[in-house]
Amino acid sequence: MGGADFAADSRQAVAENPQGTGTARKALRAVPLLALGAAATLALVAWLAPAGLAWAVAAVLAALLGAAAFALRAYGRGMAAVHSALRHANEGSLEPLALPPASAALLAPVADEYNVLARNLGSLFGEMEQAQLAIIAERNRHEAILQGLPGALLVVDGDFNVTLSNRQAEALFAVPAAALEGANVFDLLHPDEMGREVLREAFLYEQPLANKVLALRVGEDARQVSLNVTFFGKAPHTAQASAAIILQDITDWKRLEDRASLSEKLGAMGQLAAGVAHELNTPLGTILGYAQLLNEGRASEEKRAEYAREIHAETKRCARIVDNLLAYARRDVCGTETCEVNELVREAVEAVTNCQGRRLCVAIEADTKGELVVRGGSGQLDIVLVNLLVNAAQAATASASPRVRVSTAAEAGHAVITVEDNGPGVAPEVRPRLFEPFFTTKGESAGTGLGLPISQSIVNRVGGTIHCDPDYRGGARFVVTLPLAA
Repeated sequence: MGGADFAADSRQAVAENPQGTGTARKALRAVPLLALGAAATLALVAWLAPAGLAWAVAAVLAALLGAAAFALRAYGRGMAAVHSALRHANEGSLEPLALPPASAALLAPVADEYNVLARNLGSLFGEMEQAQLAIIAERNRHEAILQGLPGALLVVDGDFNVTLSNRQAEALFAVPAAALEGANVFDLLHPDEMGREVLREAFLYEQPLANKVLALRVGEDARQVSLNVTFFGKAPHTAQASAAIILQDITDWKRLEDRASLSEKLGAMGQLAAGVAHELNTPLGTILGYAQLLNEGRASEEKRAEYAREIHAETKRCARIVDNLLAYARRDVCGTETCEVNELVREAVEAVTNCQGRRLCVAIEADTKGELVVRGGSGQLDIVLVNLLVNAAQAATASASPRVRVSTAAEAGHAVITVEDNGPGVAPEVRPRLFEPFFTTKGESAGTGLGLPISQSIVNRVGGTIHCDPDYRGGARFVVTLPLAA
């Protein structure tokens, strides 16, 4: 490729200056003139010199002139070979120069220099061709990368005019590449006022932009795009730097995000409804039990009054559970409520004992001493305690003599509540999933899988922790830590 270009230039140079190619012809035409001059010289010598001497001198001159003629002819043939090689070089063929044997003695240095030059030029032309092929391959690779970008690419100059685009840009703006070239980027994008200001400041101060969400109008459609702008170095003859703009159409993604958010809200509503049903089950069971006792009509007046008070208390507890679950669903900021945890534990033990404990024949022991005032409202923490006690009572029924024990203690600025049972315990493979929503080991008819997740959320909101003790043997032990009130 390079050799052909050089040959073309050389042919032009030869055409413009043909004197060099005529040197060999002039040398060959000089041979007859040299012979004619030699004959004239011999005639002059024969006329002027004595007879014997004239013939001797004539013989010497004739030999000299013959040698000169031979040398001149050999020189002419050698130069013809040189110019033939030059013509081939002009045509792109850098073949080695081979001189006739008679010409080698006269033009060997010239032939050697030519052959060295031809080899060097051949090597240079080969390197140039390889470099051109490498540049073309690199250009094609870059073109493939630019065309394969997932976003629309617009390269603009200092006047905000498009100089390069890719297929995604053609698809986004629904115009061919020829229509994009030279278009003003502001006229092309039709950004809103905020987007126009963002672009104007970016180009004014040459500030790169990354993942800036803009609202654009493409034709009749309003689109949302993620905008990225990168600036190049300033070209020698331009006052402003050019830039590359990549636009990622995220309109569909935004719609999916909105739908996912709506689905999440609907899921939260379903979880809230299931949570309300789960938490109301315990007090409603207590109400049902006392109502059955009243319905039997065998209790004394004092007992009936006690049953009525319990029904009233459990009804208020139902209302409190609903209020707290609604507050939990709204993710309200945790207030400054406090409660005395030992009293709360005793009330929860009494409520569970009178319902599940009596029905399941499980003894529930409470070990509470003194007063422990913790952060958190009694209504929320009551949900946590009842959940743990009910779970423990149900698990303990698998034992021959079921037993549940709850205790409290103060440790390092926290109240520690421990709920233990002598049931089968928690399998190691199940333990990591205990606090996952809707995960349960009780079966669909016996559990909703929301008690522990809701309890964990309530405890975490007041700055506490809840976990299953992995080292406990002989059943299960759940430990709740709550920060003490200041």
